[in-house]
Amino acid sequence: MALDPLLPFQRQVLDDLLDEDALCIVARGLGLNRILAELARICATPRALVFLLHASEHDEDDLQHYFMQMRSGEATDAATTMQVVKNETNAGQRAQLYRQGGVISVTSRILIVDLLNDVVPTELVTGVVVHNASQVTAESIEAFVLRVIRQRNAQAFVKALSDAPEAFVQGFAPVEKILKVLGLRHVHLWPRFHVAVQRDLAREVPVVELRQPQTRAMEEVQQAVLDCLAATIAELGAATKLLDTETFNVESSLFRFFDVMVKRRLGPYWHRLGPRARGMANDLASLRRVGELVTAYDAVALLEYLDTLLLAARPGAGPAVSWMATDSANILYATARARTFVRMADPLPARTQGQLRAQGLPDNIEPVLEVPPKLEALSQILDEIGVLNRTDNAGPVLVMAGSARECRMIRDYLRLLHKRATIGERQYPQMMVDRLRMFFRRKAQVSGIRGASQTQPTTQPGVQRRAPPAKRRRVRGASATGTRVPRAPADALEQESTDLATAVAATTEDAENIYEEDEDEALGAFDEHFGLLAGHETVVVHAYSGGRGILEALRPSFVVLYDPDAAFVREVEMYGTRACVRQVYFVVYDNSLEEQRYLSAIRREREAFERLIGDKAGLVVPLDSSNAVSPAGRLLQTIVGRSQRSGRMEPTEAAVVVDVREFRAPLASLLHASGISVIPRTLAVGDYVLHDGLAIERKSLPDLIGSLRSGRLFNQAAAMTRHYPCAALLVEFEVNSSFSLQAIGGLPDSVSPTTLTSQLAILAMAFPRLRVLWSCSPYETVSIFAELKRGLPEPDAAKAVAVGQDEGLDTESLYAQAPINLLQTLPGVTQANYQKLARRFDNVRALCAAERAELDELLGSDAAKKLHEFLHRSK
Repeated sequence: MALDPLLPFQRQVLDDLLDEDALCIVARGLGLNRILAELARICATPRALVFLLHASEHDEDDLQHYFMQMRSGEATDAATTMQVVKNETNAGQRAQLYRQGGVISVTSRILIVDLLNDVVPTELVTGVVVHNASQVTAESIEAFVLRVIRQRNAQAFVKALSDAPEAFVQGFAPVEKILKVLGLRHVHLWPRFHVAVQRDLAREVPVVELRQPQTRAMEEVQQAVLDCLAATIAELGAATKLLDTETFNVESSLFRFFDVMVKRRLGPYWHRLGPRARGMANDLASLRRVGELVTAYDAVALLEYLDTLLLAARPGAGPAVSWMATDSANILYATARARTFVRMADPLPARTQGQLRAQGLPDNIEPVLEVPPKLEALSQILDEIGVLNRTDNAGPVLVMAGSARECRMIRDYLRLLHKRATIGERQYPQMMVDRLRMFFRRKAQVSGIRGASQTQPTTQPGVQRRAPPAKRRRVRGASATGTRVPRAPADALEQESTDLATAVAATTEDAENIYEEDEDEALGAFDEHFGLLAGHETVVVHAYSGGRGILEALRPSFVVLYDPDAAFVREVEMYGTRACVRQVYFVVYDNSLEEQRYLSAIRREREAFERLIGDKAGLVVPLDSSNAVSPAGRLLQTIVGRSQRSGRMEPTEAAVVVDVREFRAPLASLLHASGISVIPRTLAVGDYVLHDGLAIERKSLPDLIGSLRSGRLFNQAAAMTRHYPCAALLVEFEVNSSFSLQAIGGLPDSVSPTTLTSQLAILAMAFPRLRVLWSCSPYETVSIFAELKRGLPEPDAAKAVAVGQDEGLDTESLYAQAPINLLQTLPGVTQANYQKLARRFDNVRALCAAERAELDELLGSDAAKKLHEFLHRSK
């Protein structure tokens, strides 16, 4: 099927990009990928070599789909199509693709390694297209790639595209910063209110807006979520004194990345925050998710999600959750359960009990099973469309929902639309009854697992229990946890649901095959009525994610927007200018969080474009911005130059051998920006080799914790100290994060070998020659490297690659924490003798097969006797 031509405003966007290098910011839903595909088609020729950076897998799939439609019926080769380079493509294949030319979508890490290794013929590079440019920063690999290409080929063009205008108005002068990183001077803005866009989308598309009222229970749940959010934000702001009420409020908390913004704001002070403040920052994501699910999920699914939150917040299951102790949380859970079922105090009639048991439900509940009002509205819409859409040449009906789970809910409802279950005097949708049965079944399984875990002893012999909270002496500055009243209502209701699930689990064995019988019946009906449906008889339910191009592919006559989405609304507008859309149904809950998110998203985008228009008018960019070095780069160059002068050495080009796996981190880019030559190689020992006698293993804080627990860091330290006279471990923190290993007051009451500080102490004692370097950011690491390289010769890359190649490093380390913890729990094994067992036996199976004499030799007679009797104890 041929691809529709570009709209006039899209053609103008493309012409502007072809005329000059610029950053193009387009509103969501205006076909940015379609414009990018047309730009790539123009560049897809053997006479050009264009790299596409920072494109997601979904973007690559869209572009390849567009290429197939644009090139249908034409003779194509590798240079006239878009090639995608992944990790599976070896260096020889990549070099051949680079020589062939065309458009190549490649990950930034692969491209920068190929550039530094001279695999890419930079003199043949025509240009670079940066997709999703809002995510490019001075520390990103894309900035590294552009810097290297511009240094070697000043004629190469750079064009950047983005459809996230909100990202360009956060912080101080964000547009100027991104332009300096990209080396661009011009910005093209294309909001929805642009004159050309309004002119091209002026055709009216028939729209029916259905403002579906919420049920009273949904409104109560929604209000309870808002109260919990407001209380959490206010308490967090009062505890930290760091959150601006104009930026961090209930309205902004409805958006997806609100909790990320809060943690980014608190990041530099994270080590000063107590456990309660940290917990509240983590709770914001859960509360925001609950607010989304009130309108997205059915009543049973919402109750099940709240159950998981309650179980996770139980004492001993994890850190305390502050909002769970509020009255609003109790109202939230009680109302959510009241939408699903009510436990009856008096016995129900025998006939009703039998009907409940036949459905696999407890016989002492009254199902409520509130159906989402949108589903009922959708069935009415489809009935209306069935009357209107009777022509044979009409297209299918397209129903768009917010997520894949919503799509499954809609399909289940439509599949079982006319199937009802009779319980007592009422009839319930079979879909809701099935979901309630599965809710009790899963709850019984979780209860069984939890009951089995609770039978295990919670303390070890000889360990003194702590005093009950109410009997502990109050400490100045501590919270009054001993006087807090437990949140009885929500916990009591959750425990009641668990008891119901456990009671019904033993009586529903005959109902376990209900799904299988329904599936067999459905398969038989499918075989009997097999055939192809006409277009006007087809209903397609699809999620917004992955829905680009679905309008052109299906050509629907009716579109139902089950959830509001501004980007897809604009796609429907553009589709309506080319094809006949008979009706569009826009369904939204009236006065709901869903409506508020939709309207706020449109308002935030409009305000972002208005601010960008003002910033563009006063934009100050140096005339030589294409070759300018960023302020951070100039600072780093000054540091390196000062180190060379103070070392009284001739200013030569310094070099560092870097492991190719380290190009995911920003340090390699910052080293290059400071004037240090970066040599990418695959290293078996160390991450950075500063000279032939100095190797450094870099660890971020999460990597440090993981490698200590797995024992991998001990292997790496052993290899470095064995092959290099000077070996160092670099612990590097992120930019604008707290420079602290643990929070203030975060040390445990007792010393344990499993804590991070204890494992670092064990590492230092095991390898005395290993030095530990601490860096607050990658920028500080550059200055550390410059000081370490002062007056030293440059490294030999061939020698660095050869180190450790003749020996295979065992990934199962002697110091792996999980097996060591298991080993130390065995009778007769102590801190003094566990290493002897770890060196002799490869695994637990080999230890169990050991003879008593062998254990006597390693542990001594008494300890060996205890261990041998434990391992061979008969049942």
